[in-house]
Amino acid sequence: MPTNPMPATEASRIAPDTWLVPNLLPAGPDAFIPVNSMVIAGAEPVVVDCGAPVHRAAWLDQVFSIVDPADVRWVFLSHDDVDHVGNLEQVLDACPAATVVANFFLCERIQSTGALPLQRLRWLEPGQALDVGDRRLHAVRPPLYDSPTTRALYDDASSVLWAADAFACPTPGAVFRVEDLPPGM
Repeated sequence: MPTNPMPATEASRIAPDTWLVPNLLPAGPDAFIPVNSMVIAGAEPVVVDCGAPVHRAAWLDQVFSIVDPADVRWVFLSHDDVDHVGNLEQVLDACPAATVVANFFLCERIQSTGALPLQRLRWLEPGQALDVGDRRLHAVRPPLYDSPTTRALYDDASSVLWAADAFACPTPGAVFRVEDLPPGM
C-alpha cells in the first residue's frame, strides 16, 4: 500500500473541444508523477494515449464522460510506455469504430503483445498529418523524450501540443501550471 494514496482527479477542459484527463502515481513522500491523457471531442473524437492500468476504472469513467465510446474514431498513441498504452485493449473493445494511430516503430515494438489489431491501425510519422474532420493533427518529434517511439501531436485547430512526457516532473499533486510548483521541486 502506498504511503500517499493516489488522489482522485477530474478531467478539465484545456481548449475548445479538448480535455486533459489527469491521473497521478505516488512517487515518494508528498510527490506524484502525472500520468495524463487527452480527449479531443471534435467532429471525429480522438483519445490521445490510454492511461495506466492502475487507473483503469477511473480513467475509463473520465474519458467516457467526455465522449461516447461509440463516437470515438481515433486513438493516438504517443509512445509505448505502459502509462500511455495500459488501457488500449479496453478502449478498443469499447470503441468499435476507432482506429489506432501510431508510428511504425511503436507498432513494431508492441505488436508482439498482440495489442494492435492490424485492421484497425494507421501509421503516422513525423511531418505527416491526420484529418479528423474539423482539424488536422500533426505528428511531430517532441522537444524531449524518454522513449525512442515518442511522437508529439499538434492540433492545428486548438494550437494544443501533446508533448507526451517531454515536460513531466514530480509534483505535490494535481499541478497544472509551473508557477504552482513548490520552488524545491
